[in-house]
Amino acid sequence: MTRRRSRIPLLFAITVIMLACVPTLGPASAPIPTFDVNAPLTAIVQTAIVAGTQTAIKAPPTATPTASPTRTPSVTPTETPTFVFLFFTNTPPPTRIPAGSSGREYECQVLAVDPPLNSTVSATAIFNVRWTVANVGRAEWDSDNLDFRYSDGDRIYRQSLYDFPISVQPGDTVDLIAEMQAPAESGTYATTWTIAKGNNWFCPLNAGIVVQ
Repeated sequence: MTRRRSRIPLLFAITVIMLACVPTLGPASAPIPTFDVNAPLTAIVQTAIVAGTQTAIKAPPTATPTASPTRTPSVTPTETPTFVFLFFTNTPPPTRIPAGSSGREYECQVLAVDPPLNSTVSATAIFNVRWTVANVGRAEWDSDNLDFRYSDGDRIYRQSLYDFPISVQPGDTVDLIAEMQAPAESGTYATTWTIAKGNNWFCPLNAGIVVQ
């Protein structure tokens, strides 16, 4: 009897010790939240918006382009085209006479005189007479050995003798120019010049004017 009573307190102590070893259960866990399938897309869009706003804030101010002034042409072009015609004047070569056509060693042919014979000239006017002469002889006219000079008629010259300007081959031409002055009195005046080679005078050169 005594042994049975001593087991009851022992069992009770064992039971208390076992209950003390059992872990105490914590509070009930929170419910699992429901997952929104559109949440990632919404987050991406919001992130892009925020990034764009930050970029716009930090970006330097945009320069406003200024239009350059329009250049106004100084000359207004015409609709009708303008044609410019260029005319070229052919200068004829000097007249060439067949060499030795006269058969003489020294001979000439007067091709022109300017001013023409009996041209009107004012009183006391100074002017030039120009004879265009061809060498139709067989010999060259050597400028070192020839001159042309006054020989007869009215003395209306300002200088009575000139050296020959150039040498002239047979068949070529030359211009001989003498300075003259018209007399103070009106009337008709005539003068004669000639080409000279030493004492050999040939090729008479005539000129005449009318003084008013």
